[in-house]
Amino acid sequence: MTDTSGAPLGNEAHGAAAVAEADGGAAGAASSVEVYDTTLRDGAQQEGMNLSVADKMAIAPLLDELGVGVIEGGWPGAVPKDTEFFALVNKELSFRNAQFAAFGMTRKAGTTAASDPQVRALLDSEAPIITLVAKSDIRHAERALRVSPDENLRMIEETVAFLVGEGRRVIVDAEHFFDGYNFDADYAVKCLVAGQNAGADTLVLCDTNGGMLPDDVSRIVADVRAKTSAPLGMHAHNDSGCAVANSVAAVSAGVTHVQGCVNGYGERTGNADIVAVTANLEIKRNTIALKGDGLKEATRISHAISEITNIVPFARQPYVGASAFAHKAGLHASAIRVDPDLYQHTDPSLVGNDMRMLVSEMAGRASIELKGKELGFDLTGQAELLGRVTDRVKHAEAAGYTFDAADASFELLLRSELGDTPRYFETETWRVAVNSEPGDPTEADAESVLKIVAGGERIVAVGEGNGPVNALDHALRAALAGVYPEIGAFDLTDFKVRIMDASHGTDAVTRVLITTHERESGRSWRTVGVGPNIIEASWEALVDSLVYGLMKAGVEPR
Repeated sequence: MTDTSGAPLGNEAHGAAAVAEADGGAAGAASSVEVYDTTLRDGAQQEGMNLSVADKMAIAPLLDELGVGVIEGGWPGAVPKDTEFFALVNKELSFRNAQFAAFGMTRKAGTTAASDPQVRALLDSEAPIITLVAKSDIRHAERALRVSPDENLRMIEETVAFLVGEGRRVIVDAEHFFDGYNFDADYAVKCLVAGQNAGADTLVLCDTNGGMLPDDVSRIVADVRAKTSAPLGMHAHNDSGCAVANSVAAVSAGVTHVQGCVNGYGERTGNADIVAVTANLEIKRNTIALKGDGLKEATRISHAISEITNIVPFARQPYVGASAFAHKAGLHASAIRVDPDLYQHTDPSLVGNDMRMLVSEMAGRASIELKGKELGFDLTGQAELLGRVTDRVKHAEAAGYTFDAADASFELLLRSELGDTPRYFETETWRVAVNSEPGDPTEADAESVLKIVAGGERIVAVGEGNGPVNALDHALRAALAGVYPEIGAFDLTDFKVRIMDASHGTDAVTRVLITTHERESGRSWRTVGVGPNIIEASWEALVDSLVYGLMKAGVEPR
């Protein structure tokens, strides 16, 4: 990477060499690429995402912690929220690894770069790097901008020259480059050369429509390298499902700058997932991408950004997803017990993730043994116990339970076979009643009456709620609060219901999955309940949730 004067910047990254050694390969002399993150602009164009200035202020330091080289903050001057954001960044944030970039367009037709308000706004942002989007498809120049091909070239060259003259590092994003190259390669390259001759630091080839395939990317990048001298970059969208592969292919073909978004955010099907791109480059290609040890923090940072964007993490996201290193089949478990590398493409700790064993009807004794070890139980040599637990799991899953998404319930099942389940209370009876006014569902309310024994006393509690499960939850908490005040820190954060056998209609088997979060420790856990109706299934999941939470908090039965 270069600074605004064109001198090489020191790269403190050492992750690829360490990764290569940890992954069993020779470290060797690692090449490097500059990673440019556009989550705060291009990623924020995802359907359903609306980042506030406060959200951006929270995400930017996480991107810096990940170790990207450039953080693109948005479009100051065109988007008022981005103008405000840049002003706050200049006052309140400092970055250890990244430089900040402002995004904008070339000057408008019929004016000068120096007098164009949006170009001036890019300077006013005080960003050391300015990324200019430029039309490189002759059809877009003529039909979208409604300018002649020559005027478009002048717009690129004059805007770049002006900003370089003002001491900024300029990156040219050649919009729709690949489609433009396939239609008129000579003109597409002329657009790049216009930016290059004016002093652009990096020329980024954009697959804006996301339709390219890796072999085409490799061929075109090689062609462009032969016709240009400035460093090249890659900006890939995922409409063909190849954004990550196209980015890696471009690096293999010679680009030294890659753009993308955390978690693959972006409009339509998203941009290249910058986490998967950098993990592939560092682990598979011995290429330094992130600075410092950012790759080891990738899972944590990916999930933290998901919390800020309020978009649920994708469990099957490569490298950092919850299921990325999760194993379910019994055959896999047997091999993993011998050597984990037999069924994993890399060490999950390299990206801050963990291997997980999923317990299901496909589980064998090896799966149960490994899952027990993951939970802190040494079941080595306990063949009879492993057989009992395996049989219970298979029978339970045949009845509708699922333990691969409910580790807490599985641990309670395992403890029950070990005779190690704390008994915090005994339930005598519970009932729920729902009252509603005909024709007015907004007036519906529910009441639950619960009788339990806890702390040596018989307790009767009443709970009211906006539904039967809510009322039951309130009654259970009211009954236990005096004996176990610790449950006040437990919040029910997710509640999922699935009808398991629709052929029985309203008499079908119901499964409920509950997620509970403890505010003080930040720990979350999931429990499962199955019953002939939603209330009985919910009761089982609710009870297991509180029992597990108390047990993990180290509370003794009272």
